[in-house]
Amino acid sequence: MQRENWQQQLKEKLTNEYAKNPHLEWVDINISSSALVNLTIVSDLMMNLSMPERKNRIQNILNEFSVSSGFMSLYTVKEGESLNLSRPQKPDSSIVHTWHDLALWAANPQNHERLPEISPRIPQTVSFYSFKGGVGRTTALTHVAWILANRGHKVVAVDLDLEAPGLSTAFKLQPEPKYGIVDYFYERAYLPDSVPADIEIGDIFGEVTIADTSGRLFIVPAGILSLDYISKVDDLRATTVSERGETLWSIFKNDINDRLKPDIILVDSRTGINQWGALSLLEAADRAIVFLFPNEQNQLGIDVLLKSLNSFGKISIDFVFSPVPDTTEIGLTKIKSISKKLNVERDHDTVEDSLDSDDDLSELLIVPYLTPIATADRYPVIGLLDYYNRIANTIDEGAARSKSEVGGKLIDEDRRWQIIESLNFPPLNAADPKQNLNDLFQKTANFDRFLEPSTCLIKGRKGTGKTALYLLLLKHSTIAHKLANRRLDNVTFLSGHGAFDRSRPSRTEFEIVHQSLIEDKGSWEVFWRAYLIIKVYQDRGIGFLAIIKGDKFQSLRNILKSLSKEDWQSEHTQASLRLSTELEFKLIIPDALGLLNQEQQTKGKYLWFLYDDLDEDFPERDGVRQDALTGLFQLIQSCDARRLESIRFKIFLREDIWNRLNFDNKSHFNGRDLILKWSRVDFLRLALRQAIQSQDFKSLVDRSTPVENIDTANEETLSRALEPLWGIRRRAGTKAKFVSRWIYERLTDSSGTSFPRSLSALLEGAKAQELTYKGQTSVQTSTDDRLIRGKSLEIGLEKASAERCEAIEQEYPDLSNFFNALEGLPALLPKEQLKDIWLQTSIETAYTFEEFAILLNEIGIAKWRDKEDRYGFADIYVYGFKMNRSGTK
Repeated sequence: MQRENWQQQLKEKLTNEYAKNPHLEWVDINISSSALVNLTIVSDLMMNLSMPERKNRIQNILNEFSVSSGFMSLYTVKEGESLNLSRPQKPDSSIVHTWHDLALWAANPQNHERLPEISPRIPQTVSFYSFKGGVGRTTALTHVAWILANRGHKVVAVDLDLEAPGLSTAFKLQPEPKYGIVDYFYERAYLPDSVPADIEIGDIFGEVTIADTSGRLFIVPAGILSLDYISKVDDLRATTVSERGETLWSIFKNDINDRLKPDIILVDSRTGINQWGALSLLEAADRAIVFLFPNEQNQLGIDVLLKSLNSFGKISIDFVFSPVPDTTEIGLTKIKSISKKLNVERDHDTVEDSLDSDDDLSELLIVPYLTPIATADRYPVIGLLDYYNRIANTIDEGAARSKSEVGGKLIDEDRRWQIIESLNFPPLNAADPKQNLNDLFQKTANFDRFLEPSTCLIKGRKGTGKTALYLLLLKHSTIAHKLANRRLDNVTFLSGHGAFDRSRPSRTEFEIVHQSLIEDKGSWEVFWRAYLIIKVYQDRGIGFLAIIKGDKFQSLRNILKSLSKEDWQSEHTQASLRLSTELEFKLIIPDALGLLNQEQQTKGKYLWFLYDDLDEDFPERDGVRQDALTGLFQLIQSCDARRLESIRFKIFLREDIWNRLNFDNKSHFNGRDLILKWSRVDFLRLALRQAIQSQDFKSLVDRSTPVENIDTANEETLSRALEPLWGIRRRAGTKAKFVSRWIYERLTDSSGTSFPRSLSALLEGAKAQELTYKGQTSVQTSTDDRLIRGKSLEIGLEKASAERCEAIEQEYPDLSNFFNALEGLPALLPKEQLKDIWLQTSIETAYTFEEFAILLNEIGIAKWRDKEDRYGFADIYVYGFKMNRSGTK
């Protein structure tokens, strides 16, 4: 028997046995705070039984549940009527005012109706509570209040830590209030309702001056410390009810609403278990932010509180670990463990939501120990506001939900469809002349490292933006210079190889080159040097023939002058082979390259040679790709050895190809490489950048949450700006994932790589799906201000997955049979089943299963998951390959 619901099971058993006629017979069970079972049963099964016999029968049932009995009132129906007994009413959570009330409520779940939904209210009241002191609760409240006011909210902060007040000392108030909430409560507790109070609501608050914001921040202090204050606090009772049946808090809240009409009320609660803490949590709060230091003492205290509050059901609870002295992996692991024990892991999806649900520490609210905070004389400490932003976001989310559900929608229905139709999320394609790269190109976090001259190898999966960077420098150099903030002012970009070239050798020609080099005992390093010389000659801006003067280079000039400066033709390929195989040219071309470097140094200029499409133009078969790429990197090593510092290389290469390359001194490139990765912030920036191409959407963002600079905005700012597009959480309720996290995780493969083109595909697919709902009366209207609802995002994910699967099939044609075999298979696949598929489809691609498994992980398709003891396939491929997600979690 499960102990957690024994009360309900006991009541059901007694009711089924003794209340078979529910119109006349009934059972009432109340569990005392000491866990004694008090019973009243009115049933005709008690007829003809003595009282000891009645009690004995009931005791036998109680023994089955291993519980102790308190009093037992056992009557027949006739006896109950003679005593005027009536069946009890269902208890109402509104009667819970004290910790004792809460304890009894928690002990008697059998008497509760189904837990009510937490109703949105304006203003939203948020209580900052802690079981123990010294956890930075008041400090956090001051910073969060400041942040929310700066976001445009009207905030009232109330000091209910009456026995240790301090909130008002953190701010300079204008005007300085003469009284506090203690004085206000005291009059209303002891004056008859017919006698007007001397202290009005306007006498007990002051305002904090905040420049350059539409929001406002008001502080209601506890009062001025004095002997009178101490006497009043000692006399006051939080449970006092006026003659009209109003509580002290309800009187205050009505008055403050009438006077200020705030969006949010923040309450600094009393620490521990006491009457004012009970008022703050049980009566005042819509949401509780509970602070605890990550140790066992705090955990045990909060654990008891949590069990009771969970049964109460009226409060949304968030936990903040503060101040955390150890933010290393070890310290954070301890916090994660405590979080699990408290059962407060936030924002986990339902079974349908999470395929790869590795626990995310970033979901926990953590404030580290901050010396500037600990030693500050006045708050807030502006430079440290970011540490409290996520707490403010949690409150902001509740305020936004309240506004939308109570009727404060930003977008009316007709306007909503107009904005949706104006949105456009085209596939990101730097090669498309119609795309405005100036507005759409998104710098990732490692863009500055890409600009470093020493960075010569840019690795990344197909679709992560390698070609976009290649074409940015060559085709949109003006934009590149602007994005680089003058770091590229003295750089000239040339295509060493890639799509920017009007024409270039074909795959077939490179295979011929490979064979010729083998026959003539030539090398790819020498070929790449010759190829580069011809590229330099073809660039009209360099004037290469004028650089290589003298008889020494006459034969080289003659060959170059015979070649067209326009398209690449067979003559160019033949000349490249001649220059790379004849001894005379093998000797003088390095010197020609040295003169080119000297010319650039004299002018204070640099040449960057960019190489792309190396996977497409150099086939893997017969060792062509291995030899060609090895030669290219040997060329770079040779130029470094000759100190050609004005000639630099940028090689754009698939990461898996680089990993499989094997050549001497490969470590020469350690530290000179970077891997293109899109972080969640990069994704949010790109999504917002695309969305605001719609002027209708941009005006909406500018009105609600303006963003001054997308490239410098933090994650919190970007998330709030995107709320009108896709909302806050994907589904209703505090357990659903934040949309921004859900999208990023679903578009990230098992190697941790995310694809910007997939984001565009998801959003365009979601928009198209959303428009199918227009005019359909059978489809429920969106209940909040989001333009694109959760269901549409799910359809968009399917579109994005199909696009990504098509891309990876093109990238790895040798795996096409394997990809086809995935349809209908579970997304969590047992090892033996995956091994069978490898044997049937891909044994020629990878000669051992271990190699095949490594390949799948390397290219982001699937990875081994210890927790499930299976291979987990990434969502970005599951839908497109039509795999089965059922049973995943």
